[in-house]
This record gives sequence, structure tokens and C-alpha cells, in this order.
Amino acid sequence: MPKLKKRLGKEEEFDRKKLEQSLRKAGASENTARKIAEGVKHREGMATSEIRSHVIAELKRDEPEVAKRYETHRK
Repeated sequence: MPKLKKRLGKEEEFDRKKLEQSLRKAGASENTARKIAEGVKHREGMATSEIRSHVIAELKRDEPEVAKRYETHRK
């Protein structure tokens, strides 16, 4: 599985379930979280910020209020 580059430079394998959980915590429906996570096209060395941008764009179409929460959430 391709490794992603995290914000602080650490590399980590892409975990679709982890993304789904993050979306659900932000308030996305199970359906939306699954659809968005399955639609992510990741590649070796891709930055998590690129995935985040894609996810936010998708959320804005499906669940705009959730997109706002997801966009402002930082670990």
C-alpha cells in the first residue's frame, strides 16, 4: 500500500478506515464518509494535505456544514 507524507514529514500507509472515521467524527453520514474515502486516489509520497483538500471539496458538495467542521479541525 502506498505511503503518504504527513504534515510533519512522517510517512504513513494510507488507511481508508481511518479517513472514514475522521469524516464520521466531523459529522458526515456513514454513506458520505464511505463514498468519499473510497474515491480517494492516493499515490506513493502524496501529502495528506492533498487528500484533505480533495475530501473537503467532496464534502462541500454533499454535506457543506460537515465540510466546515472538517476543514477547521486539526489534531
